[in-house]
Amino acid sequence: MTGMERVPMGPPWSVDLIADLHAGVLPPEVAAQLRPRVEADAEAAEILRALDATLEDLQALPPIPMPDHVAARIDAALAAEARPGIAPVVSLNDARKRRNRRLGLGGGVLVAAAAAFGIVFAVAPGGDQANNTPGDAAPAPTTNSNSASAPLSLQRNELGSAVGEVLKAQNYGPLETPDRLAGCLKGGGITSSGTPLGISPINLEGKDAVMAILPAGLGEFRLVVLDPKTCGPDQPAGVLADTTIKPR
Repeated sequence: MTGMERVPMGPPWSVDLIADLHAGVLPPEVAAQLRPRVEADAEAAEILRALDATLEDLQALPPIPMPDHVAARIDAALAAEARPGIAPVVSLNDARKRRNRRLGLGGGVLVAAAAAFGIVFAVAPGGDQANNTPGDAAPAPTTNSNSASAPLSLQRNELGSAVGEVLKAQNYGPLETPDRLAGCLKGGGITSSGTPLGISPINLEGKDAVMAILPAGLGEFRLVVLDPKTCGPDQPAGVLADTTIKPR
Protein backbone atom coordinates (compact mmCIF):
# COMPACT_ATOMS: atom_id res chain seq x y z
CA MET A 1 0.00 0.00 0.00
CA THR A 2 3.05 2.24 -0.35
CA GLY A 3 2.16 5.58 -1.92
CA MET A 4 -1.43 5.72 -0.62
CA GLU A 5 -2.56 9.27 -0.05
CA ARG A 6 -5.88 8.56 1.67
CA VAL A 7 -6.69 6.48 4.69
CA PRO A 8 -8.93 3.51 3.82
CA MET A 9 -12.49 3.98 4.96
CA GLY A 10 -14.05 1.66 7.50
CA PRO A 11 -15.10 -0.24 9.45
CA PRO A 12 -15.05 -2.86 8.28
CA TRP A 13 -11.39 -3.20 7.20
CA SER A 14 -9.88 -6.21 5.51
CA VAL A 15 -7.70 -8.60 7.48
CA ASP A 16 -4.88 -7.89 5.01
CA LEU A 17 -5.04 -4.18 5.77
CA ILE A 18 -5.05 -4.78 9.53
CA ALA A 19 -2.09 -7.18 9.15
CA ASP A 20 -0.19 -4.51 7.16
CA LEU A 21 -0.91 -2.00 9.90
CA HIS A 22 0.24 -4.43 12.56
CA ALA A 23 3.44 -5.25 10.64
CA GLY A 24 4.32 -1.58 10.20
CA VAL A 25 4.46 -1.69 6.41
CA LEU A 26 1.94 1.09 5.78
CA PRO A 27 3.14 4.65 5.14
CA PRO A 28 3.62 6.39 8.52
CA GLU A 29 1.03 9.09 7.80
CA VAL A 30 -1.57 6.46 6.87
CA ALA A 31 -0.77 4.28 9.89
CA ALA A 32 -0.98 7.26 12.28
CA GLN A 33 -4.54 8.03 11.18
CA LEU A 34 -5.70 4.44 10.72
CA ARG A 35 -4.51 2.88 13.99
CA PRO A 36 -6.82 4.76 16.40
CA ARG A 37 -9.80 3.99 14.19
CA VAL A 38 -8.92 0.30 14.02
CA GLU A 39 -8.29 0.06 17.76
CA ALA A 40 -11.68 1.69 18.42
CA ASP A 41 -13.48 -1.01 16.41
CA ALA A 42 -14.14 -4.16 18.45
CA GLU A 43 -13.77 -6.62 15.56
CA ALA A 44 -10.60 -5.02 14.18
CA ALA A 45 -9.09 -4.72 17.66
CA GLU A 46 -9.65 -8.44 18.19
CA ILE A 47 -7.68 -9.18 15.04
CA LEU A 48 -4.84 -6.97 16.30
CA ARG A 49 -4.79 -8.87 19.60
CA ALA A 50 -4.70 -12.17 17.72
CA LEU A 51 -1.71 -10.96 15.70
CA ASP A 52 0.02 -9.85 18.91
CA ALA A 53 -0.52 -13.29 20.41
CA THR A 54 0.82 -14.97 17.28
CA LEU A 55 3.98 -12.87 17.40
CA GLU A 56 4.50 -13.69 21.06
CA ASP A 57 4.15 -17.40 20.35
CA LEU A 58 6.63 -17.25 17.49
CA GLN A 59 9.13 -15.19 19.44
CA ALA A 60 8.92 -17.65 22.35
CA LEU A 61 10.00 -20.57 20.17
CA PRO A 62 13.44 -21.99 21.01
CA PRO A 63 16.26 -21.50 18.49
CA ILE A 64 15.96 -23.93 15.61
CA PRO A 65 19.31 -25.42 14.51
CA MET A 66 19.82 -25.80 10.79
CA PRO A 67 19.49 -29.49 9.81
CA ASP A 68 22.64 -31.05 8.36
CA HIS A 69 20.90 -31.93 5.10
CA VAL A 70 19.78 -28.31 4.65
CA ALA A 71 23.33 -27.05 5.33
CA ALA A 72 24.65 -29.56 2.82
CA ARG A 73 22.24 -28.32 0.16
CA ILE A 74 23.32 -24.75 0.82
CA ASP A 75 26.95 -25.76 0.39
CA ALA A 76 26.06 -27.61 -2.79
CA ALA A 77 24.25 -24.56 -4.21
CA LEU A 78 27.14 -22.26 -3.30
CA ALA A 79 29.65 -24.65 -4.83
CA ALA A 80 27.59 -24.75 -8.02
CA GLU A 81 27.24 -20.97 -8.04
CA ALA A 82 31.04 -20.59 -7.87
CA ARG A 83 31.47 -22.42 -11.15
CA PRO A 84 31.44 -20.39 -14.40
CA GLY A 85 28.11 -20.07 -16.19
CA ILE A 86 25.91 -20.32 -13.08
CA ALA A 87 23.54 -17.51 -12.19
CA PRO A 88 24.16 -15.77 -8.85
CA VAL A 89 22.44 -16.84 -5.65
CA VAL A 90 19.64 -14.54 -4.56
CA SER A 91 20.23 -12.76 -1.26
CA LEU A 92 18.60 -14.53 1.69
CA ASN A 93 17.86 -11.21 3.36
CA ASP A 94 16.11 -9.92 0.23
CA ALA A 95 14.11 -13.16 -0.05
CA ARG A 96 13.07 -12.89 3.61
CA LYS A 97 11.97 -9.29 3.21
CA ARG A 98 9.85 -10.07 0.17
CA ARG A 99 8.27 -13.08 1.88
CA ASN A 100 7.58 -11.21 5.11
CA ARG A 101 6.03 -8.31 3.22
CA ARG A 102 3.70 -10.61 1.31
CA LEU A 103 2.64 -12.31 4.54
CA GLY A 104 2.14 -9.00 6.36
CA LEU A 105 4.63 -9.80 9.13
CA GLY A 106 7.58 -7.79 10.40
CA GLY A 107 11.23 -8.74 10.08
CA GLY A 108 12.54 -11.45 12.38
CA VAL A 109 9.22 -13.21 12.90
CA LEU A 110 9.57 -15.64 10.03
CA VAL A 111 13.20 -16.67 10.52
CA ALA A 112 12.12 -20.26 11.08
CA ALA A 113 9.83 -20.12 8.06
CA ALA A 114 12.62 -18.67 5.94
CA ALA A 115 14.86 -21.54 6.99
CA ALA A 116 12.15 -24.00 6.03
CA PHE A 117 10.98 -22.44 2.78
CA GLY A 118 13.61 -20.23 1.20
CA ILE A 119 17.20 -20.57 2.37
CA VAL A 120 18.93 -20.45 -1.00
CA PHE A 121 17.52 -19.84 -4.45
CA ALA A 122 20.03 -20.81 -7.12
CA VAL A 123 19.13 -20.79 -10.78
CA ALA A 124 21.17 -23.01 -13.05
CA PRO A 125 21.00 -22.43 -16.81
CA GLY A 126 18.32 -24.70 -18.24
CA GLY A 127 18.23 -26.73 -15.04
CA ASP A 128 15.28 -27.87 -13.00
CA GLN A 129 17.45 -29.03 -10.11
CA ALA A 130 17.69 -25.54 -8.58
CA ASN A 131 15.38 -24.07 -5.97
CA ASN A 132 14.98 -27.37 -4.18
CA THR A 133 13.47 -26.55 -0.82
CA PRO A 134 12.11 -28.70 1.96
CA GLY A 135 8.54 -29.61 1.14
CA ASP A 136 9.32 -30.13 -2.56
CA ALA A 137 9.04 -33.67 -3.81
CA ALA A 138 12.42 -35.39 -3.93
CA PRO A 139 13.70 -35.88 -7.48
CA ALA A 140 12.64 -39.21 -8.89
CA PRO A 141 15.59 -41.54 -9.34
CA THR A 142 16.75 -41.96 -12.90
CA THR A 143 17.00 -45.57 -13.86
CA ASN A 144 18.36 -45.13 -17.37
CA SER A 145 21.94 -46.32 -17.31
CA ASN A 146 22.45 -45.62 -21.01
CA SER A 147 23.09 -41.92 -20.67
CA ALA A 148 23.52 -39.90 -23.83
CA SER A 149 26.96 -38.80 -22.61
CA ALA A 150 29.75 -41.07 -21.44
CA PRO A 151 30.31 -41.31 -17.68
CA LEU A 152 33.11 -39.24 -16.18
CA SER A 153 36.45 -41.06 -16.21
CA LEU A 154 38.29 -40.45 -12.95
CA GLN A 155 41.30 -41.52 -10.94
CA ARG A 156 40.94 -41.99 -7.21
CA ASN A 157 42.69 -38.72 -6.48
CA GLU A 158 40.31 -36.84 -8.81
CA LEU A 159 36.99 -37.56 -7.10
CA GLY A 160 36.74 -34.04 -5.72
CA SER A 161 36.86 -32.58 -9.22
CA ALA A 162 33.64 -34.43 -10.11
CA VAL A 163 31.53 -33.01 -7.27
CA GLY A 164 30.02 -30.22 -9.36
CA GLU A 165 28.80 -32.59 -12.08
CA VAL A 166 27.55 -35.31 -9.75
CA LEU A 167 25.65 -32.80 -7.59
CA LYS A 168 23.54 -31.93 -10.64
CA ALA A 169 22.46 -35.55 -11.16
CA GLN A 170 20.06 -38.03 -9.62
CA ASN A 171 21.03 -40.90 -11.92
CA TYR A 172 21.29 -44.23 -10.12
CA GLY A 173 22.55 -45.90 -13.30
CA PRO A 174 23.02 -49.66 -12.88
CA LEU A 175 22.05 -49.42 -9.19
CA GLU A 176 18.57 -48.48 -10.47
CA THR A 177 16.84 -47.74 -7.13
CA PRO A 178 17.40 -45.96 -3.80
CA ASP A 179 16.88 -49.31 -2.03
CA ARG A 180 19.77 -50.85 -3.95
CA LEU A 181 21.94 -47.85 -3.06
CA ALA A 182 20.97 -48.20 0.60
CA GLY A 183 21.94 -51.87 0.55
CA CYS A 184 25.33 -51.13 -0.98
CA LEU A 185 26.00 -48.39 1.58
CA LYS A 186 25.00 -50.75 4.39
CA GLY A 187 27.48 -53.33 3.10
CA GLY A 188 30.24 -50.77 3.48
CA GLY A 189 29.09 -49.74 6.96
CA ILE A 190 28.00 -46.34 5.65
CA THR A 191 24.91 -44.79 7.20
CA SER A 192 22.91 -42.21 5.26
CA SER A 193 19.37 -40.87 5.47
CA GLY A 194 17.24 -39.76 2.58
CA THR A 195 18.13 -39.03 -1.02
CA PRO A 196 21.82 -38.47 -1.82
CA LEU A 197 22.75 -34.91 -2.71
CA GLY A 198 23.88 -36.22 -6.07
CA ILE A 199 24.48 -39.60 -7.71
CA SER A 200 25.81 -40.56 -11.13
CA PRO A 201 27.55 -43.39 -12.98
CA ILE A 202 31.30 -42.83 -13.42
CA ASN A 203 34.30 -44.78 -14.62
CA LEU A 204 36.87 -45.18 -11.85
CA GLU A 205 40.29 -46.11 -13.19
CA GLY A 206 38.73 -48.12 -16.01
CA LYS A 207 35.99 -49.73 -13.88
CA ASP A 208 32.29 -48.94 -14.26
CA ALA A 209 31.00 -47.55 -10.98
CA VAL A 210 28.45 -45.25 -9.36
CA MET A 211 29.44 -42.21 -7.32
CA ALA A 212 27.13 -40.88 -4.60
CA ILE A 213 27.56 -37.63 -2.68
CA LEU A 214 26.23 -37.78 0.88
CA PRO A 215 25.99 -35.05 3.55
CA ALA A 216 28.82 -35.39 6.04
CA GLY A 217 28.19 -32.55 8.47
CA LEU A 218 28.28 -28.79 8.08
CA GLY A 219 30.24 -27.81 5.00
CA GLU A 220 31.41 -31.32 4.10
CA PHE A 221 30.55 -33.94 1.49
CA ARG A 222 31.12 -37.69 1.70
CA LEU A 223 32.04 -39.16 -1.67
CA VAL A 224 31.27 -42.87 -2.02
CA VAL A 225 32.06 -44.89 -5.14
CA LEU A 226 30.34 -48.26 -5.51
CA ASP A 227 30.83 -51.24 -7.78
CA PRO A 228 27.29 -51.98 -8.99
CA LYS A 229 28.24 -55.55 -9.90
CA THR A 230 29.44 -56.58 -6.46
CA CYS A 231 28.07 -54.16 -3.83
CA GLY A 232 25.31 -55.23 -1.48
CA PRO A 233 24.27 -55.46 2.18
CA ASP A 234 26.90 -58.11 2.91
CA GLN A 235 29.55 -57.01 0.42
CA PRO A 236 31.95 -54.44 1.89
CA ALA A 237 34.32 -54.97 -1.04
CA GLY A 238 31.70 -53.34 -3.27
CA VAL A 239 32.75 -49.93 -1.90
CA LEU A 240 35.57 -48.81 -4.19
CA ALA A 241 36.20 -45.44 -2.55
CA ASP A 242 34.96 -43.56 0.50
CA THR A 243 36.31 -40.11 1.30
CA THR A 244 35.10 -36.88 2.91
CA ILE A 245 35.94 -33.47 1.48
CA LYS A 246 35.22 -29.86 2.34
CA PRO A 247 34.65 -27.82 -0.84
CA ARG A 248 36.53 -24.56 -1.01
